[in-house]
Amino acid sequence: MKKIYIMLACTLSVLLGFAQTRTISGRVSDSSGPLPGINVKVEGTSIGSATNNEGFYTIKNAPAEGRLIFSGVGYVTASEKLQSKSVYNVQLTEDVGGLNEVVVVGFGQQKKPTITGAIATVSGKELRQSPVANLTNALAGRLSGLFAQQNGGQPGRDQANIQIRGISTYRSGTAPLYIVDGVQQDDIGQIDMNEVENISILKDASATAVYGVRGANGVIILTTRRGKTGEAKVSVSLQTGANVTHRLPKFLDSYNSLLLLKESYVNDGQASSFPYSDADMEHFRTGDMPDVYPNVDWSKEVMRKSSLQSQFNTNVQGGTERVKYFVSAGYLNQNGIFKNFSQSETENTYYFKRYNFRSNLDINVNKNLDLSLNLATRLENINQPHPAESGRSVFNQLMRVGFAPYNFPIYNPDGSFGAPKESNQHANLVAQLTLAGYDRSYKTDITSTLNATHKLDFVLEGLSAKAQMAFSNGQFSSKSLYRDGYPTYRYNPINSTYTLFNSTYPVLRPYLTSTGNLAPKTVTDLQTSLNYNKVFGKHNISALALYNQNSTKEGANRDINYLGYVGRVTYNYNQRYMLEFNAGYNGSNQFNDENHFGFFPAISAGWVISEESFIKKNLNFINFLKLRGSYGMVGNDRIGIDLATYAYLSTYVSTGSYGFGDSHTNYTGLAEGKIGNPDIAWEKERKANIGIDADFFQSKLKVTFDYFDNQRFDIITTRATVGQIVGVTLPEINMGKVSNKGFELELGHNNKVGQVEYFMKGNISVAKNKILERDEEKKKYPWLQSTGLPVGQSFGYKVIGFYNDADDLANSPKNVTLNPQVGDLKFADLNNDGIINDDDKGPIGYPNVPNTTLGLSGGISYKGFDFSFLLQSALNGSVRLSDELIYDNAANRFQETHLGRWTPETAATATYPKLHLASANNRSVSSFWLRSNDYLRLKNAEIGYRFTPKAIRRIGIESLRVYANGANLLTWDYLKLVDPESPSGRGENYPQQRIFSFGLNLNF
Repeated sequence: MKKIYIMLACTLSVLLGFAQTRTISGRVSDSSGPLPGINVKVEGTSIGSATNNEGFYTIKNAPAEGRLIFSGVGYVTASEKLQSKSVYNVQLTEDVGGLNEVVVVGFGQQKKPTITGAIATVSGKELRQSPVANLTNALAGRLSGLFAQQNGGQPGRDQANIQIRGISTYRSGTAPLYIVDGVQQDDIGQIDMNEVENISILKDASATAVYGVRGANGVIILTTRRGKTGEAKVSVSLQTGANVTHRLPKFLDSYNSLLLLKESYVNDGQASSFPYSDADMEHFRTGDMPDVYPNVDWSKEVMRKSSLQSQFNTNVQGGTERVKYFVSAGYLNQNGIFKNFSQSETENTYYFKRYNFRSNLDINVNKNLDLSLNLATRLENINQPHPAESGRSVFNQLMRVGFAPYNFPIYNPDGSFGAPKESNQHANLVAQLTLAGYDRSYKTDITSTLNATHKLDFVLEGLSAKAQMAFSNGQFSSKSLYRDGYPTYRYNPINSTYTLFNSTYPVLRPYLTSTGNLAPKTVTDLQTSLNYNKVFGKHNISALALYNQNSTKEGANRDINYLGYVGRVTYNYNQRYMLEFNAGYNGSNQFNDENHFGFFPAISAGWVISEESFIKKNLNFINFLKLRGSYGMVGNDRIGIDLATYAYLSTYVSTGSYGFGDSHTNYTGLAEGKIGNPDIAWEKERKANIGIDADFFQSKLKVTFDYFDNQRFDIITTRATVGQIVGVTLPEINMGKVSNKGFELELGHNNKVGQVEYFMKGNISVAKNKILERDEEKKKYPWLQSTGLPVGQSFGYKVIGFYNDADDLANSPKNVTLNPQVGDLKFADLNNDGIINDDDKGPIGYPNVPNTTLGLSGGISYKGFDFSFLLQSALNGSVRLSDELIYDNAANRFQETHLGRWTPETAATATYPKLHLASANNRSVSSFWLRSNDYLRLKNAEIGYRFTPKAIRRIGIESLRVYANGANLLTWDYLKLVDPESPSGRGENYPQQRIFSFGLNLNF
């Protein structure tokens, strides 16, 4: 009987198991029809199936409870709760912001899952979170592979220097190629960010080979916004804020500066020559006679604490099925940091004004013909104070000779402008900003582009033809209203007399005027192409054949002409296996007939591993996983060749004179100039790339990784191993090689918890270059060679401390030329020969451009509130400080850093060498003056609130958002003295600005 019960129990459990599983089926589609290849799984199990070519699926042994998960490349994952029914039909929606995103590539577009090249993108919406005036300053930290360095903040001239994947040549010309709506542009910095739809950067050979001789430095493609079907939507953006100078050197006041100056005299054995008595010093300390013993903080006197910046944009977007339009107008006003003095009769400060206008029109003429017309214009106006020295800015003067706080007062007792004691020093800077006038420049850019696309299905289904004609014109003019001099006086307190500083200007004379016009720059661009795109079941094939012609004319400079052909063939099987071939056959008239043209091929492939059954069945947390790789050749012809001549032709120059005839009449002669090189050609670069794109956990975690190996060769080089005894200017040759390797990693996470949405994105880019070959004479020691080191490597003495005492100085390697003293910088004897000389100058620090950049952005939104931020960092770079920026006694000034100077009492804790009136030893190029420019910066932060429609629609507004944002808000670095993105040198660049801004967006 017991056995019977056991058999009944087993039979019942089996029957119950069969009763709890079943077969379910259904169909998956989207708005266009059935979807093949969609994964359908029971959540948390390996039970599942995939849809067939008609979108149908069947799952056997499905449980009675649980959830069905529907996922596919380019679609938002959907789920259905299992119920008693057996048929589950689902309609999926496209993942517009995800894998179905259309990415702009060279001369076309591709869907993100089928891309086999290395491309990074950023939307215009993200860029508009930054209140900066120049678009390039909104890119740093947002795109992997992009290296940006903003050297200064002058209004209208604050564009960042940009490289893609670092630097691959020791020659000039490392900037990428800029393309705006399919047309080459010199830069993109002054485009209104409200016009931008998205930006793509093309990094590897498969993405850039189509640009041939212009693609080696990478390509940045900017796409502007276009019209959409629907009622006209009017958008208005208003933004205003304050620019605040980020960082300036902190100079000491008169009394403390003079204490250090006196110490310098003592250290150099010239104590009796110190020009100030103890009584004078007491007056400086107490400040009781400022007219005679001044204490002027010149930076404070001429600079504002903040300056105003405002932006305005209005645009209209809409259209019908036949005609779509986007029209935008914008205005920017960016003021400078120098004050406007009340006595001034002109605008003698810095400012920048910009007016942008754009109209993009798309017309569907009929079912086969589409037309588009793009019109854009930009007017720029830059104003700056007229400088005392031609070619130098007024800010440069502020950092240079003559502006010690104790030198002279701004105003004399009678109200006249004070003057320096020495005639070689700059005149009163307040007087200059008040009376010297201004220099003003005007620039106008106009660009028009006409496109026509015609379907040729009657010839071959999927075939179309496209033609594009673009024309741009740039005009530049300048105007100056200025005085070269003005009366300033030295005051003598003994007899209360005034001496004119410059006898040439005894009275204030009328303004002089000058105007100038550069020859207009015109660019014409013609493109014609055939495009083919066809789907054969699971096979997708596309092809492109394109002809391109570009010509630039600018005044007396020779024309720059490009002509070429582009080919592209892509194939993918069910968006699983991809193969792509790109090639450019193009050339430039910068080289002779034999070297006009070059062939630049690239091949790439991709494999979507997540579409394989072993992934679908066993690793259901992987939504998308693609492996891709590319290899190819590209070129670079922007190599700093003189545009007035051809590098392959020899030149002759006027020189000397000869006397002929009885009267010995002189005639100018000709001499051989630069020798031409008929074999010169563009630089070339082999690019290899392997990458991974992955989405995990229902696309909540996204990962992109790339490793690249680039080698630039045939770099344009001027011979350095041929002596000057040849007696001619040597030609340029192709011979250099540089290796550039690195990697990029992007991580992204987004999620929604209840009514809270948040995202996080992070990226790191590393690009390390090394010179493999250049024409360099064999040096005596290996550390003197630049070959084998990074491009831009600094050389100098390695500082190992200070000379602590006389014994230390006597027992150290001799430095006869520089004659160091106790307390001075002590250099390493690299070759151990007991002598410090040029043989001991080795590589120090890093190049100025960091080889690593990082970005971390995040955001959160809840109901109408939103907050976002961007952190950006750069690592492994150095900046060399010199002259007035850091040296003691330079420009007769001292800074806080000089308080840490070496003295016998502070020998153990000193951070600065012994003070001197001048020191050849201490001011030699050395590691002491080379500082790390590593930094971490809160590049951008924004908080906003969007009003509910119910609250605003009654007053005719569709949406309203108010916000506050900022740029360059906080910086953590080691430099402290100036901004870490500053270039090497004396600190004469206009300083970077922090921006605090408020704004609103209105939509009607």
